Amino acid sequence: MSAGLGHSPVETSTPHFPKRNVDIFSKPDGPSRRSAKNDVVTDGLFIDPYSDGERAVRAAVSSRLETDAARPQAAQRSPEGAALGSGGATVPPLPKQEIFSFRGSSSVSRWELLRKVQKLCKPENSEERGPAVVGCGMPGHQAASVNVHLRYSGETGETRAGVSGIYRCGSPWLCPTCSVFKAFERAERVQMAADATFKRGGMSALVVLTAAHSKDMSLSSIKALVETASNKARKGRVWVAAQRDYGILGVICGKEVTLSLEHGWHYHQHLSVLVDGPTTGEIAIANGDNEKLERLVAKRVKAAGDWLADAYKEKIRAAGGKVSDEHGCKVRVAHDAADASDCTAKGSMAWEVSGGHKDKTKSESSLTPWDIATRASDGDKFMFARWKEYEAVMPGTRSCIVSAALAKKLGIKPSANDKEEGGEQLYHENDDVVGRVEAPIWSRWMRHGLASTFLLRVEYNGEAGFANAVAQTEADSMEIERRWEARKAQYEREKADEQACSEADRLVRQAANHVGRHLDTTGTRRHIVDVVERIARDNPNAPRLDAGRVLIAANTHRGDMRDENWVIMREALAELTGYQIAA
Repeated sequence: MSAGLGHSPVETSTPHFPKRNVDIFSKPDGPSRRSAKNDVVTDGLFIDPYSDGERAVRAAVSSRLETDAARPQAAQRSPEGAALGSGGATVPPLPKQEIFSFRGSSSVSRWELLRKVQKLCKPENSEERGPAVVGCGMPGHQAASVNVHLRYSGETGETRAGVSGIYRCGSPWLCPTCSVFKAFERAERVQMAADATFKRGGMSALVVLTAAHSKDMSLSSIKALVETASNKARKGRVWVAAQRDYGILGVICGKEVTLSLEHGWHYHQHLSVLVDGPTTGEIAIANGDNEKLERLVAKRVKAAGDWLADAYKEKIRAAGGKVSDEHGCKVRVAHDAADASDCTAKGSMAWEVSGGHKDKTKSESSLTPWDIATRASDGDKFMFARWKEYEAVMPGTRSCIVSAALAKKLGIKPSANDKEEGGEQLYHENDDVVGRVEAPIWSRWMRHGLASTFLLRVEYNGEAGFANAVAQTEADSMEIERRWEARKAQYEREKADEQACSEADRLVRQAANHVGRHLDTTGTRRHIVDVVERIARDNPNAPRLDAGRVLIAANTHRGDMRDENWVIMREALAELTGYQIAA
């Protein structure tokens, strides 16, 4: 399997890329189609009022990236039939309100989602080290540049842009780009075991283990409940007896988590119970009838799955949990090895195994981790809390592991690497390269969230438009840098003004303390002037104190500032300094 971004294992054909260089970001002929609702326009630049910081700046920069409502080129196919649309991703920095007919491949969509996840996972304290996904996609160690590829997928019909020469975090739970390759690795492991089982006449029982859950249950608690019961059901003498009675070779466990808006976290497991081929007794009963023999094996496989489901439910209830007899566990016999692989290896990234971006779960109210990340990135505080909970619990969870004992029984190689986490340097690949980007430039694009925008442009314009895609993306990056520098300068000015005001307040309090001791004594007026002069000499860089302000501060402790003494002092100070104090 290729390690290239968005490169499916079946992508073996040589793609044809149309040699066109169309400016897809030209101004539309008609008026803008943005909705006026919730839009803010500043100096002709579109600003999302619900964004701030980097997102607001990037939205403003991208306001010029308007396109026609329909672009015929986006719907065309290459001579080989390569579909150039359909990814389903809205790619930054295009504002959400703009209509952009070409949305790019699933690869572009995952890079955009990666940007959102990285911002969610980045520690607030810059000195703290966040999860590895924060650095995913950055140039590899000592890499001078990154290679940019265009590859055609015969499986999905997509032309995908990808990058090599970068660092890959390898997280199947947090990273939308690495999860693709981890999903394929899981599927390959399960497929190999299932193939070996079916080859010897065996079958697989597919068992889904769940437990009742509610909104007040944490992810860690429901995960611990299900995992503990699942593990206990496959231990002890009764499990050894079940393995012997049903011919169970072993079990491969895939894990998945979703969030129900109504019932909270839904953690569940997909088990592939691999059962050996026909027994001597079954062969004798079948008496040469292969279909009958297959039915006998399937019956035993189903019984093995039912036994494991019942044992699991017993452990759940013993731990104080609840599970429905009717809906808590599902058991069926896999149709073939591919069926066993697909259902077990799905995990939280089920939709990634087939190479496509899954926009919705079965229920509108059930969310994948990527749904949670998207909503959290859009400012949903509840979803942000759920993402941080998911981020803390799921990384490190091992899934679809083929044990050494099972591999030995099936005569296959055990998993070369059982680790579900672990980064690696993705070395430069030299096939289908359409261009290169210098490492510092790519790093800056990653910081500004422009990687997906660049890859979108590469997919649309092809190799002929590569240089233009680089130039456009670099111009966007420079504009973001310029605006950030302006925001930084403004912040520094505001900070300096705030410090100056704080210093002035301190000096006023200092002067008021000196003056307050002499308010009712002879020479108060001269004393105020002397205090102001002395503080001015001691603090030459500070603004000169206002005598009237000092007098007001000194009198605040007196309660009523309209008494006779206050009026006399106010008039006397006005005569001495020319400063008029309002009554």
